[in-house]
Amino acid sequence: MNSDKCGHSRSESRVHPVRLKRLIASWIRHRPTLSGCVIFVCAIITIIKFGHLNEIWDTKKAEKSAALSELVNKTQNYDANSTKVALVIPKMRSDDLRWLRDYLQTQTDNTPFIYTMDKKPETELLVAHSSRGREASAYLSFIVDQYDELPAYSIFLHSNPEQWHNDLFGPQTSSVLKSLRLEAVDAMGYLNLRCTNNPGCPTHINPNSPTQADIDNNDPRAKFPSIYKGLFGDEAHVPDHIGGICCAQFAVSRARIWQRPKSDYIRMLNWIDEKSVPLVDDYGVGWVFETLWHIVFGMEGIHCPLYEQCRCDNYGWCGPLPSGETLTAIAAPQKSQLKYRYG
Repeated sequence: MNSDKCGHSRSESRVHPVRLKRLIASWIRHRPTLSGCVIFVCAIITIIKFGHLNEIWDTKKAEKSAALSELVNKTQNYDANSTKVALVIPKMRSDDLRWLRDYLQTQTDNTPFIYTMDKKPETELLVAHSSRGREASAYLSFIVDQYDELPAYSIFLHSNPEQWHNDLFGPQTSSVLKSLRLEAVDAMGYLNLRCTNNPGCPTHINPNSPTQADIDNNDPRAKFPSIYKGLFGDEAHVPDHIGGICCAQFAVSRARIWQRPKSDYIRMLNWIDEKSVPLVDDYGVGWVFETLWHIVFGMEGIHCPLYEQCRCDNYGWCGPLPSGETLTAIAAPQKSQLKYRYG
């Protein structure tokens, strides 16, 4: 008999063909039972898991609803004399504003103004004057609605707790708000909450000299002179170049909003709702305003603050810079220098 190196016979190290057939037959016979057990156990685990998930979902839904009710109550009790800052936020039904509720617990002089942007509006929320234009219609609706009773500062924000636009303190909007220097809003009248000037700067649009590609593609850039005059009036001078920090989160002082008559903002809303239709789609309306908010609120056509000075002015982060220099943050002007009402 032949043996392997360990001393075992080769026949002992193999499974006999008859025995192998019996093992396979036994496995085939019992496989349905084993599979059934596995399926049954998996089903039980799935039921327990999804039951737990449903419980978590129901709890989250209730918390979102409770937070929104608190915010609505704050809006309904708005008092211009006791409110320092208005937080203007367009919202979709699925958006979670618990972050805003938590933030306002320590900011008692802030009032939220939440605009529903769904085709079927959420009850009790504010409704924009137009369903077009994304956040632009909500922002302008707030100004028109509250023009005579504005607080000292209005901050216009997106609804999600985190935004890629936020570039200095991480993505959380609440961190940006806590660090914002309102003295800078007083001094400049308008400031973008973002300091990184790409995209948007130094030049984003050349209204009077569109490219052939813009013309061929029916791009809004090719129609910008008409768009500009529709927003700012037929007599408005269309700048040759427009550039500003992206996108649509910014702060404006009451004095700066009042530098335009209410009728200007009404004209812009009417343009969104009616005159923009043959020129741009809904997305295009939002894009147009993203490129123009700084002009709406009184800045030059090219408004591209230096990054280092922006973060110093807006948030007090003044250095020292790698060069060793420490910048000085802009100071608020004397009250006597502020213009408080158009005309």
